[in-house]
Amino acid sequence: MKLMDITAVTACVAACGGLCWLAGYADRVKSTKWKIFWLIVPLLAIGVSKHGLTVSLLPLYLGAVIAALGFFTERSGIRRRLAAAGAACMLLSVPVCLLNPRYRAKDYLGDFEKLSACMREHYVLTDHKGIDWDALYAKYQPKFAEIDRTQDAGANLLTWGAFCGEFHDGHVGYTYSIKEDMAPANQAIREALGHDYGLSLMRCADGSFAAVHTDESLAEYGIRNGTVITAWDGRSPDEVSKASPLYDVNFFVYDEEKEEPTLIMSSYPDMDNEIFWSGVLCAGVGGDSVTVTYLDENGAEQTAVLSQCGDYLDRLTGTVKTVGQSVETGNLMWKRIGRTTACLRIKGMSFDMKSYNSAEDDAYDEMKNEIRQQILEYQQDGVKDVIIDLRGNEGGSPHMVNGVTAMFAPKGEHYCLTNCVWDEQNHCWAKDASGRYVKGNDIVYQGEQLLGDGRIIVLVDSATVSAGDIMTKEMEGLENVAVIGFTEPNGSSQAVGMKAGKCGTLSFSNCVVLDENGDIAIDSGIDRQSGDGDGVEIIPFDGEAIRALFDEGRDYLMDKALEMLER
Repeated sequence: MKLMDITAVTACVAACGGLCWLAGYADRVKSTKWKIFWLIVPLLAIGVSKHGLTVSLLPLYLGAVIAALGFFTERSGIRRRLAAAGAACMLLSVPVCLLNPRYRAKDYLGDFEKLSACMREHYVLTDHKGIDWDALYAKYQPKFAEIDRTQDAGANLLTWGAFCGEFHDGHVGYTYSIKEDMAPANQAIREALGHDYGLSLMRCADGSFAAVHTDESLAEYGIRNGTVITAWDGRSPDEVSKASPLYDVNFFVYDEEKEEPTLIMSSYPDMDNEIFWSGVLCAGVGGDSVTVTYLDENGAEQTAVLSQCGDYLDRLTGTVKTVGQSVETGNLMWKRIGRTTACLRIKGMSFDMKSYNSAEDDAYDEMKNEIRQQILEYQQDGVKDVIIDLRGNEGGSPHMVNGVTAMFAPKGEHYCLTNCVWDEQNHCWAKDASGRYVKGNDIVYQGEQLLGDGRIIVLVDSATVSAGDIMTKEMEGLENVAVIGFTEPNGSSQAVGMKAGKCGTLSFSNCVVLDENGDIAIDSGIDRQSGDGDGVEIIPFDGEAIRALFDEGRDYLMDKALEMLER
């Protein structure tokens, strides 16, 4: 029996004992002010209900009501009998809880039924992505039924991650809302990722796989950052990665102190981004040891047996962080980079809550004035060019995107997106007879070209998502802007909604954003190719990039951006 429930039952029974004594005392002093104490017991019972109502504690709730009836009578004898009856009823909670196999059981199956049904009704990319809801239900309902039986919080998170991964949509994700589930969820992630053998793997631009984030102990074999790995336990690294239980899964690791999830890997909407990361999970797959085949400095193939030295999670997160590093400063903060260049870091498309929630045209005027003032000050100090760092941008308001982009875009009107018409009668996004969404009004903005002849370079990565995708799409079409990255942006631009269950919250795309042709904007369809990124100059991930990132600790993409400006 849970400690919180034992404490509640004990406190309520003790309170009933106190009421028995108080009934006689109140009768002797002939005062009605003491009757308020008969509400203490239901208040204590309400307190435990904050942890979630459960049928097993029904005797506790019923006993609290019985004891509270003493509030409505002045006769001490009746009050005593009510308090005693309430206490006796409450004590029944103990055997009921101990004998009930579903006592305090979490409704994992109920959550799946509720949340998946809501998403099925409101997910706006069902046709675009070719989602077969009946097949998904048939695949995952038995898994959640088993999880509900075993009450396995870790398996619940992994299964939700796999379910969300089916959509290849950066806006589809599941996060826990129960604190006590976070530790087993993290443990499940660690176990699923596998062992650490002293290295991670990354796919290079030439299709080979290279060791990165290597442990110094591997130097005795000649394995260093950049060493080409040709086989992992006799199989190609990308094949081994696909055997990982976390391949194509959206999975989070929870900061148990902050109670916040951090996305580690994703089922990338764009296939090109999935290919870029296709080797990184390989390095955790294996038993107590793995046989690694690699090329030595002379290009000859060698083998080494590497023993596991812990969990792979920490090395994986270190690899992802190093590859996806960005300028270390706050959101919408500037940093001087070189003699004639400044960098604007945008972590998320949010300036303040007032502007974020406003529908007015001037909502972001304060932000624009701050950017305008900073640019003018930089220009007086010799700055000509700007680098905008969108790596890891978590998205936000597309209206803020237009506010920022307008500062740098050439003068004149520029197109952003097209809204979809809302069908008020049927409470859904309107479709025509052919099943296509109906176009609403176009969203446009006026460019200011504050830099004059100055140049703009935008840095993106696979974690540049949502409104970050939208800004990439806008920027890559401007003649005075170059967009670069190891990868394209994420490829998810539809607005997101959430549905909360008892155990967690499911997020998904529920608001339609269209392009000029009336097609879904940006989000990848069945072909797994997103509608932004065509104008991104892909910087090769090769030996030079690996040395800069993992040996020298340099921001390689930033270096490349500065080289481009020098040219």
